[in-house]
Amino acid sequence: MFRQANIISTNLMVRGFISDSSGIKDYVSVIGSQDYERIIILDSRSTVKYDSNGIDTGKAYATQEVIDALKGKSSSSFKKNMNIAKVITPIKDEKKDEVYGAIILTNSYDGINNSINSLKSISYLIILAMLILILTLSYNFSGLITKPFKKLLISINKITDGNVDEKIDIKGNNEIEEIGTAFNHMTDKLEQVDEGRQQFVANVSHELKTPLSSVKVLAESLLMQPDAPKELYKEFFEDISNEIERETTIINDLLTMVTLDKNDNELTISETNLNLLIESILKRLKPLADIKGVEMVFESYREVIAEVDKTKISLALTNLIENGIKYNKEYGTIKVTLNSDYKNAQVLVKDTGIGIPEESINKIFQRFYRVDKTRSRETGGTGLGLSITHQAILMHQGFIRCSSELGSGTTFEVSIPLKRPIHENI
Repeated sequence: MFRQANIISTNLMVRGFISDSSGIKDYVSVIGSQDYERIIILDSRSTVKYDSNGIDTGKAYATQEVIDALKGKSSSSFKKNMNIAKVITPIKDEKKDEVYGAIILTNSYDGINNSINSLKSISYLIILAMLILILTLSYNFSGLITKPFKKLLISINKITDGNVDEKIDIKGNNEIEEIGTAFNHMTDKLEQVDEGRQQFVANVSHELKTPLSSVKVLAESLLMQPDAPKELYKEFFEDISNEIERETTIINDLLTMVTLDKNDNELTISETNLNLLIESILKRLKPLADIKGVEMVFESYREVIAEVDKTKISLALTNLIENGIKYNKEYGTIKVTLNSDYKNAQVLVKDTGIGIPEESINKIFQRFYRVDKTRSRETGGTGLGLSITHQAILMHQGFIRCSSELGSGTTFEVSIPLKRPIHENI
């Protein structure tokens, strides 16, 4: 409205209509298409030269807004209760800085408000339609999204009921498919654990039953021969004693394994000189090595002091070195190497024994696993030694690796931290 009033003012000045009432009327009739509610044009004495409503033509219109306009000041007002806006602006010659009159534009906003209300109604209908559409789509999409989770929940409940071989088939290149893949990997692991548990129970039963069966057979043989010579009794009792010793070894290994498996099992940490510890182990196992003519070599690059559970680390290293002796060739060699960096201690146990097949390397730390069951029984192994070693090293937050070549020998690499974290709960 200000802009239109300024345009009218400029045109009246340029065309010299300000002093010509008929000229003003003709000009305003041309711009009447602007649909203003009322247009009033006043001269410099505040006399109405033109009133589009024809009410106040020729009358004086000396309101405060008009007086201010004749002084060169524009103003506006808005009557909200009537939806009417009014603009008053001077008719001014900018070059001479002289005011020749004023223009009053009045306009009603009823039409605009009606249009706005109509648009609001349409907008509300559009919003309502969009909400209905969104809710419908959301319901359908939520069904698509929740369907895989429902399938997942059903599979979880089946696993809870004991069906560890349950698998889930979720298609799609998204996070839900990744969850399904991870779930199937988990069930594979659970299946492996369950199979391992069943195999473990079967192995324990077999290992415990075998010596008892031998003792039973020997005892029954003696009972069936009441007049057997003394030498036969002595021979049989020696065999019975050996079988009992074997049973005791199996039970002790099982107890050790169970103890290491306990979540609340604590390590008795102390600063231990690993050089002296390994030397004492080699000294203790030397008689066993001498029987097979196995040479044991210890090589140390520096003195290594580590915060470890001396008993458990000693047990782990003893098992590795003892296996190196048992499964070595006659007049073979075992080389034990000790080294460290600023963070970890490294122990290598390398033998020149029979070696381990490549397909068995990843299984040797499983309980009761034997590469060659016949040879293991001949050497008196229970199949738990490497499992005990593995668990003891894991308890120290270390790791153990194995590399081997059939007929050439086996190397075990052990790494354990030199320092135990103070804040860690074992």
